Amino acid sequence: MIKLVRLDYRLLHGQVVFAWTGHTGAQRIIVVDDEAANDELKKSALSLSKPAGVRLNIFTLEKALAKMPKVETLNENIMFIFGNVATLKGFCDVYPKIKEINYGGLANRPGSKQYGQAIFLTDEEVSATKEMLNRGIRIFMQQTPSHKEESLKL
Repeated sequence: MIKLVRLDYRLLHGQVVFAWTGHTGAQRIIVVDDEAANDELKKSALSLSKPAGVRLNIFTLEKALAKMPKVETLNENIMFIFGNVATLKGFCDVYPKIKEINYGGLANRPGSKQYGQAIFLTDEEVSATKEMLNRGIRIFMQQTPSHKEESLKL
């Protein structure tokens, strides 16, 4: 069962991933990020970053979508982590069962505007996020379970 869908450019990030894994009881983390999935060094680093006893898959968007029928049969608590808005939206475009997304961290980049403590979105990302919101997906900002949940207002 999917317990959390999180957007975080850092992917597996220290305290954040440990806090969310504990909070959700996640037994498996699925990272969906084309760049990480195609880089052996990044995959190795991510493997070292995961909590002990938690399974980790690192997939491209295409492979993650292809694996969803199998993922749905797993008797595990699963946490998805996406590295960017475009990949997340691409996943939601094809897999409409996602009803809630945690925007946890997006870096400040040229052309981005701040929407929360750790959320910076470009115009393109705002547009993609609005499309997901218009589909009825609830999007909230929350860095860790101990932080207060905030609505994303665009």
